[in-house]
Amino acid sequence: MKTGLNIWIYFLILVGFSACDTKQDWFDSGISSPYHDCSIMEYLQKDTANWKLTVELIERAELTDLFEGKDPNYKEITFFAPPSLSILRYVWDKASGKEQFPGEPDRWRALTEEEKNHPEHLVQALDKDWCREMVLRHVIKGKHLKDEIAFRNRDYEIEAEEQTGGTDFTCESGNKLRAYLEKTNYGGVADAGAIFMYLYSFDAMEMVPLASPDIQPLNGVVHALNYNYVLGRI
Repeated sequence: MKTGLNIWIYFLILVGFSACDTKQDWFDSGISSPYHDCSIMEYLQKDTANWKLTVELIERAELTDLFEGKDPNYKEITFFAPPSLSILRYVWDKASGKEQFPGEPDRWRALTEEEKNHPEHLVQALDKDWCREMVLRHVIKGKHLKDEIAFRNRDYEIEAEEQTGGTDFTCESGNKLRAYLEKTNYGGVADAGAIFMYLYSFDAMEMVPLASPDIQPLNGVVHALNYNYVLGRI
């Protein structure tokens, strides 16, 4: 009887997983509530697993006030936040030569133990102006939540001139983005599933991988980018 019960529970678990087809990529930020009683900078500083090098990049860019809500011209911002892992890949590729000599492994060098163990030192060695431009490529003035974004016109690709849907943004570095929403199917019923937010970069001419949208500290909103995001391709 007990064995039969265990099999039945296992069957229900499998059915539950098969029904939960969520296309939106995500990562665990540690807290389920989207609201945080702190600044964006403080939120990032609290979660070192996901944002340690993101914080280092912001500090190197001398943009701490912007993310603390202390800049009078930017009381609220939208931050498409590159995770620490994306920045780690960039600084390691730069240090090893992969970023400078892509596709030429004979010109690459092995990372030192210092570079492996303290990648924050590599971030601190980056050019400040480059860091500022890079951080601002991910920042939009004002708070723009997922439910404010328009749906894509499915008759056209998101980058098409004929596209009448989506919501266009210009980031603080001048790069152009188009955010949009799409409905998904559920149980064989069209558009009955979850609504997901997507992001397209006109500069990179590709989709920007989003993870968790609508993280809301006091001075704006963080839309977390996925771990596979390549730094700068936004």
